[in-house]
Amino acid sequence: MIKLKFMPQREFEITIGKTGEVELHVKGFKGKGCLAAVKIFEEIVGEMKSQQQTSEFYEPEEQVQYRIDQRH
Repeated sequence: MIKLKFMPQREFEITIGKTGEVELHVKGFKGKGCLAAVKIFEEIVGEMKSQQQTSEFYEPEEQVQYRIDQRH
């Protein structure tokens, strides 16, 4: 028997305004894990002008664990 525990779904919502401003909403990250993903987008579209954290940012970060049980 093999059991796998997967990470939750991550979502990136990108809105480009009429004047070219880019708005990014990151969902599905717990804790500061979203900052690494945001940094990638910042390198692509340019320097971030403002940032607002959601309640997920203040939740404990998730620990990813893999457990494989092999039985014969």
